[in-house]
Amino acid sequence: MSEFPDAEKLGWRSRRLRLKVLGTALLLAFLCYAFFTWVLWPVKVTGDSMLPNYFNDSRHFIYKLAYWSGKPRRGDVIGMYFTNGDVYIKRIIGLPGEKVSFVDGNVAINGQPLRERYVRSKVPWELNPVTLGEDDYFVMGDNRATSWLGSVPLPRIIGKVVY
Repeated sequence: MSEFPDAEKLGWRSRRLRLKVLGTALLLAFLCYAFFTWVLWPVKVTGDSMLPNYFNDSRHFIYKLAYWSGKPRRGDVIGMYFTNGDVYIKRIIGLPGEKVSFVDGNVAINGQPLRERYVRSKVPWELNPVTLGEDDYFVMGDNRATSWLGSVPLPRIIGKVVY
């Protein structure tokens, strides 16, 4: 017989408490995993194509639910899958159905210059005008001198960069 009359009850309660703590910890771990997989996806910027607004090696989050209730808008910074599977962040310049061209180093939409207060440099090259399809968006980096650009279909857009 034990010195403490309730020792057997305490052992059972202690085990039950440990199971509750373990279950709660597993639930929290799953919720964190789900949140950072399906809602906010962490990304790291590699390169200078988004300067001066997003710096090399800076970390941000892509809000994957941003376009479930609406379409991307001009000026949104998005996360997108590149053709080789890499993830890039770029800014939406052109919307579906628009004609994107470059005049004197500046972007023009349907022949009208686009005012972009987030850009510090001009495009150092010429490009033939591009007319976007009904599901295509034209994207570029903010550092126009070194940026990748092109048309991206909506299914390759992951979400909106929120931080």
